[in-house]
Amino acid sequence: MLVFKNNIYEPYNLSKPNIIGTPDANYNQLFNPRQFIEVALKEDKEILFFIEKQPQLYWRDDLLQFYPHAGKTNSLIYLKEIREILLVGLQEPSLWQHMNSYHFSFLYDVLVRFTFNYNHDNDEDRISYLPELEAQPIHFENFISNYFYDRDFMMDENHFNSLTHEQKYPLGYDRPSLFGVINGLIPTREEMALKESKDYPYSIYV
Repeated sequence: MLVFKNNIYEPYNLSKPNIIGTPDANYNQLFNPRQFIEVALKEDKEILFFIEKQPQLYWRDDLLQFYPHAGKTNSLIYLKEIREILLVGLQEPSLWQHMNSYHFSFLYDVLVRFTFNYNHDNDEDRISYLPELEAQPIHFENFISNYFYDRDFMMDENHFNSLTHEQKYPLGYDRPSLFGVINGLIPTREEMALKESKDYPYSIYV
């Protein structure tokens, strides 16, 4: 199970103080964050397959087009592997696992593209992907606010690299994975791996 800012495995429950609902009460009842992520990751296999079929001369441009943040590594192998890691982690029923900037940047690229395509589809196609939403559009910014800790990986490379360690530290920018994503470095095996949580990762409200 993947650890997000809030628990994606629980219903989109507005009684929890950390969840911000949309103005659409019906959407709030129907939206399933885990299902959204899983369907988007599964559908993304077709994008990676499409890129792989192209001449390698075009891979770099294709990777940046479809994965503006994660694609800066210019590594199709990495993107295929991290997608599999995230799918396995998402479906693991007995183990909470933490992600880093490599995982979140890839997820963001996948989810924002899936949302754009879904929201421009007709009702029949929408229902084929997320039937529980009954063809309603996805409120993407609401999802990001509720489930992503930040979007630091979107920071301009030059600005990030101009900061000193003393400037980065209080802002939480001193993470090695964040440096790697922003500078387009291929992650190590350790950086690609999910980190097992030592305890239950969410506050318990009564």
